[in-house]
Amino acid sequence: MDTNETRKPLVFSGEHVSGRDLGGSSLMPMLIAGLILIAIGYAAIMVFV
Repeated sequence: MDTNETRKPLVFSGEHVSGRDLGGSSLMPMLIAGLILIAIGYAAIMVFV
C-alpha cells in the first residue's frame, strides 16, 4: 500500500456482523435444531437412569 493513500474505515452492516444471511435466513433454525437435539439426548439419558 502506498503511504500517500488514505485508509478507508471498514464499515459493516448489522446483517454482516450478526452472521445473518442476506437471503433472509438467520441462525434461528440452527438454534432450534440444537435445542431439539439436547432434548432428545436428555430423554435418552433419562431412559437409562
